[in-house]
Amino acid sequence: MLGFDHELRRHGFAGNNCQIVLELAGTISAAALRDRLAQLANEFPILNARPGGVIHPRWRVPREAAPPVVRVHQHESGIEERLLNEPLDVAQGELARFDLIEISGARTRLAFTWAHALMDAPGAEELLSLVGQVPPPVSSLASAPACSPAGGGACSTKTGEGAGPTTPPLRQRLNTAWKSLHHLDKFCEVKPQSIGTRHPSAAAKLHYQTVRFTAEETAAARAHATRLCGLLGDAQFHATVSLCELHKLRARLGCASPSYVLPVPVGLRPKGRIEPVFSNQLSMLLVQLFPAQLGSVADAVAAFQPQLEHALRSGLIESGRTLAELFRFLPLPIYVFMVKQGLRGEIGSLFFGDTAAVNPKLTHFLGVPVEEFTHVAAITPSPGLGVIFYYFRGLLRLTVVHSARVFTKVEADEFTTSLRARLLAP
Repeated sequence: MLGFDHELRRHGFAGNNCQIVLELAGTISAAALRDRLAQLANEFPILNARPGGVIHPRWRVPREAAPPVVRVHQHESGIEERLLNEPLDVAQGELARFDLIEISGARTRLAFTWAHALMDAPGAEELLSLVGQVPPPVSSLASAPACSPAGGGACSTKTGEGAGPTTPPLRQRLNTAWKSLHHLDKFCEVKPQSIGTRHPSAAAKLHYQTVRFTAEETAAARAHATRLCGLLGDAQFHATVSLCELHKLRARLGCASPSYVLPVPVGLRPKGRIEPVFSNQLSMLLVQLFPAQLGSVADAVAAFQPQLEHALRSGLIESGRTLAELFRFLPLPIYVFMVKQGLRGEIGSLFFGDTAAVNPKLTHFLGVPVEEFTHVAAITPSPGLGVIFYYFRGLLRLTVVHSARVFTKVEADEFTTSLRARLLAP
């Protein structure tokens, strides 16, 4: 995640920021929010840690940590997007920021922006639920894992004295990591073609839009997912539909690719455990599809599912995790270069995320009802397009993010409209 942050900043973007926007049915006190964050910062200074180390990256925890910044704004068009594109000073421990946006009619939006190296989406949702809990819980993060030396969002998973993972011998780790490299080599036999920077004079900004589905539309989309992908196939359905629409968009723009590689995030948390800090433990399963397989969602699913099943049977999740651990010791620019080199300058053909159901505890924030939820994640300049799926109170939501240097607003709108239609009628 720090590597992605480096890549974005190198191209002039704000960095690898994520954002959650809560639509509140009333107003909340900025002072009360500051007090609550100060309490958490005193209990856990790690919330204000600094990444450090060269040969062995690690988080450096200050003896005294300042609470995250809380700012108040009057509503203006596009302010949430502007806040996403405002850099966080990660090197100085600014890993999270809270912005209250006052809206007429006694309503408020809370924009919570955090460095993706700190935590993943479920962790951020859990932290938000703790911050907004009334009355404040005692030792609210007491069950969270201790910080490990590893930088970039790793955490310890100790469950008792002496417990914890053991490190296999180096030879065994190299053999495990080799599986992932061999898997990538197969994809390079028909390499994806990078779309590149099509509008270099455009501002280094990320733009996004959210699509909200009704209960009837959500039921229809889920029925299609079940029919095509099985009972647990919502994420597979969302991924294959997204790839079909990506190919259609690029073909319309005259830059279709010989193949498309989709990195599918896989969480490495202990089952049933949600930690709010330093728990961004992810591996990536890479799936490759070809234009002939993207003519229909059914064809895409038929090509997508066997690759996931093979990856799970072959232990590629563990292989990817081991490879990432070994790469941690490389300087960030070299690490990102190696990741992109095999795929002709891209980390993947599309940024994809499916965070499933939003934390059910996010019904109120500091006593005020939460009426709507938006989740946004940064994407690297190339491929310049990403989509995140999630369910808020059982209703499907998706956020499409694009870089203005790769796609115009009209092109992103066309992709979003077509994606929505395909989810309802694949």
